[in-house]
Amino acid sequence: MASEALFENIPPFPDDVPTAPMPTISFGSLRQRDDQVEKDVLKACKEVGFFLLDLRGDELGTKLVHEIDQLFHMCQETMNLPDDIKEKHQIDITKSLLGFKPLGQAKTEKDEPDRYEMFNMSQDGLMATVELQSLPESLYPRLPMIISFLRHCQDITAILNVALARQLGLPESTFTDLQSPTKESGTVLRLLKSYASPEAEDLRTSLIHHTDFGTITLLANVVGGLQILKPDGSPLDESAWTWARPQPGCLIVNLGDAMTQWTGGILRSNMHRVTHAPGDQRVVDKYTVAYLARPERNASMKRFLNTDERGDNEEDENLNAWEWERKKAMAMARADYVPRAKGPKA
Repeated sequence: MASEALFENIPPFPDDVPTAPMPTISFGSLRQRDDQVEKDVLKACKEVGFFLLDLRGDELGTKLVHEIDQLFHMCQETMNLPDDIKEKHQIDITKSLLGFKPLGQAKTEKDEPDRYEMFNMSQDGLMATVELQSLPESLYPRLPMIISFLRHCQDITAILNVALARQLGLPESTFTDLQSPTKESGTVLRLLKSYASPEAEDLRTSLIHHTDFGTITLLANVVGGLQILKPDGSPLDESAWTWARPQPGCLIVNLGDAMTQWTGGILRSNMHRVTHAPGDQRVVDKYTVAYLARPERNASMKRFLNTDERGDNEEDENLNAWEWERKKAMAMARADYVPRAKGPKA
C-alpha cells in the first residue's frame, strides 16, 4: 500500500461501517519463514481469502512502498489522459484484454453501466516474453520503474506460494513451478479509476461482484470502496457485504480460483466487488494499482490435494490453465451465469 503521505490527502475512512476481518501479516516475518506467521497466512486463506500484508520494517517492503507512491501518481495521470489517447489504446475484447477499458462498458448486477475505467499491461510484454503492447507515450520513460515494481510483486507472490505449499504439506515449489514469470500467462499489472460518488444516484456498484481467476492478487489503494462478502452471505443481501479498510504500508492480498482448484477446495477464493467509497471518501476518485497473477498458460490444473470439497467439474483437472480460463470466461458470458465464492463455506 501507499505510504502515510498519500493517506493524508484524502478524507478519513469512517469508523461506523462494517469492516472485513482481514488479519495483518508481517511481510518481514514471512520472508524469514516464521512458522506461526505462515500458519496465520494459511488460516486467512482458508477462512476469508483476504489479508493485509504489512510491508513496513522490511527492506524489500520499503522499496515497494516507495514504488507504489510513484505508481499512484502515474496511475492518476494515466487514467486521466485525453479520450483520444485512451481510444488509441482501447481494449479490443475480440483479441485481448490489454489496454484501456472505457467507463460503462460492462454492467453491474442491476444491469446498469459500471463506474470504473482500467488499463491492463501484460506481464509477458513487460518481461519481454512476447512483444510489448503499444502504450501511451507517457509510460515509456517509466518502464524501468514499472518493471521493478512488477519484479517485486513476483517476489512477494513467490514467497506467499512457498509459505502456503509448506503449510499444506506440499513441496515448496508446488505452486511456484506453475507460475514462472518468464513463461506466457494471463498475468497483468492493472491501473483502475473508480469515479467519485457525490450524488445520491452514484451510490451504487462500480464493479460487479466476482472472484479472481488467477492465483494471487496484490492490491494497493488508498480510498475505500472494495467490499468482501461474508463467508456464508448472499451477494444479493446488502448486509452481507463488509468494507476492506486500506492501511498505510499494507497491501491487500486475495486468493483466486486457481489456488482453490489446485488445493481441492481447501483455500478460499472469495467474492468481492467495488462500490462507492464510504463516508466522506465518496467525493474523491478512487485509484488502484493491482498485480493479478495467473498460472502459466500450459500449467496443469490438476489438484494436488484430494478432498471431499470437489467444487467445479472434475474434468477441469484435465485442462491446462489457458483452457481452464477460457472455459470460465465462456461460463461468465452466459445469461444464466451466477458468480459464487470457491472453497471452504462457499
